Amino acid sequence: MKDRINLGVCFLLLFLGYSISQAITVGPAKIEFTVNPGETLTFNLFVRNDSEYDTVYFLSLEGFTEINGEKKFFVDPPEKNWFNFPTKINLSAKADVQIPVAITVPNDAPPGGHFLVIWVSSGAPQIEKGQVGIVGRVGALIFINVRGNAIYRAEVSKFLANRVAWSFPVKFSYIIKNNGNTYIRPTGYVDIKNILGKTVASLPINPKEFQILPNTEKTLETQWEGPTAFGIYRAFFNMGYGESSNLNFTYWFLFLNVKWLAIIFAIVIFIIFVLPFLVRKYNSWIIEKYKSRNE
Repeated sequence: MKDRINLGVCFLLLFLGYSISQAITVGPAKIEFTVNPGETLTFNLFVRNDSEYDTVYFLSLEGFTEINGEKKFFVDPPEKNWFNFPTKINLSAKADVQIPVAITVPNDAPPGGHFLVIWVSSGAPQIEKGQVGIVGRVGALIFINVRGNAIYRAEVSKFLANRVAWSFPVKFSYIIKNNGNTYIRPTGYVDIKNILGKTVASLPINPKEFQILPNTEKTLETQWEGPTAFGIYRAFFNMGYGESSNLNFTYWFLFLNVKWLAIIFAIVIFIIFVLPFLVRKYNSWIIEKYKSRNE
């Protein structure tokens, strides 16, 4: 049970700037490269021993994918021979080190996305029944996009929003499906315009910079917060992904503010019922006054 809890914490912290677990700090937690076949990349992996004891750390490489929104890791990825880094380091208590990592992409590397993770653990990997059991491991996710016949293709597979909004925030939830062969990271803005065409809000798309792996989909959400609104609005989604691909769509919705509705309802009631009554009373008063003068 303790091992499962530790692994859960590790996966959660992968999306932070640095990963911390079991008195280990590893950074950066996410690295992205776009490379040509035959190119060699180098970077440093930061590792710090946050414990009070001298510790031996083991480094290992795995591949990963996503299934139903969850990352699934597997041993012996096809790209394992691309990497060169030490598999074992000794660190004194509270000490840190920059570990050099070299990635040599072969000339015949398949174009598109390649997704790896370098694990740093305080225990040696134990492979059992096709799974890797490691206590206290922390990982750095590596996204490699190999140039070539990379295919960028995405679609909105599902869109969820209310046609009528009664209060803030106004939420737009949409599922983006990646039909290409490399990962994408949607960017851009949602422009909210009123019926006169004036932009009343410009909201960033995917502010957390989520990546979407090939043949997977991910739910993104945009929220509009505002001081007040009333009437018909248009949400224009201008989404970019890949190197030069765009996905644009428009969504019309109605914002009905209860306060403004009450005011409009009161005005309508006044015009339909109260005003005619007042006009009739006024006309009667004028007629009575005219008669009294002529008597």
